Amino acid sequence: MLELFFEGWFQCRLATNPDPSDELRGVSGHTFAVAGEPDLDRIIRLNDPVSPRSRAPRTIVKVVSVKLSDVVMDDHVLIGARVNLENDAKFESRNRLLTEDRGGVGVIDPFVISVSNDDVMLTRNDIFDPNHPNARLIDLTDQQLQRRGPIDLEGMTIDHDTIAAATGILDAVKYRANRRKLLEVDVVESVDAVERAALHKRIDELRRAGARDLRIVMMTVLQRRRFALNGRAVVDDRSNLLGCTPDLTAKWPIEFWMGAWDSDALSGYIKGVLGLPCEKAGS
Repeated sequence: MLELFFEGWFQCRLATNPDPSDELRGVSGHTFAVAGEPDLDRIIRLNDPVSPRSRAPRTIVKVVSVKLSDVVMDDHVLIGARVNLENDAKFESRNRLLTEDRGGVGVIDPFVISVSNDDVMLTRNDIFDPNHPNARLIDLTDQQLQRRGPIDLEGMTIDHDTIAAATGILDAVKYRANRRKLLEVDVVESVDAVERAALHKRIDELRRAGARDLRIVMMTVLQRRRFALNGRAVVDDRSNLLGCTPDLTAKWPIEFWMGAWDSDALSGYIKGVLGLPCEKAGS
């Protein structure tokens, strides 16, 4: 088995309850588009963010370590490779009309993961119902949808330790307060009216710092997902650098969590592992 461990901050510019899922600017929830930014689009971007916000974590998800047959490969070709969700992947809940997890995030659809650098490219998609690959989400059963949803039906799980170990954020209240102080300096120095309006909106929201405020709570929770990719697999390893030959017909297991939701940055953290069943070179 070739195991690719990945992590990093991702961007997702989406409206939150009680706003409808297709709200474009953010009105009643705790996320919003500010002056000068395009409309919210719900797309999960693991790299190449749209209108990234100042003083926010850098959006970049990559392979950080690799194991081959349980052996750590410190110099593997895919260390540092970009990990992406292709084809405009989105969280699909539609205000819980599709799924009932209490987190309200729902399933990720479509799910097409890619790992690539200048030397190697691999990608695989997941299909809810292989017998009906073009089925609409609303036509799928709860059981079919849930295979790609959160492991915990409650949706969100409070896990300070896991999030702190991955992100370094020990105190969400202080974390947001530190960013607010930076923005307060930036707004004084800004000479652009649109930028100043955007900064004032963000500063006002960052002042909401009660321990029970949803903006704080969401930075302490995560969702875990685990399933096996069953769609078409493509591997381009022309120089035979992977160290094994991936099985393109066997399912590829994937497990990851997404959390530390930052309503100001419109981002969260993802950490997981993608497995590729394969035959080791020379075996």
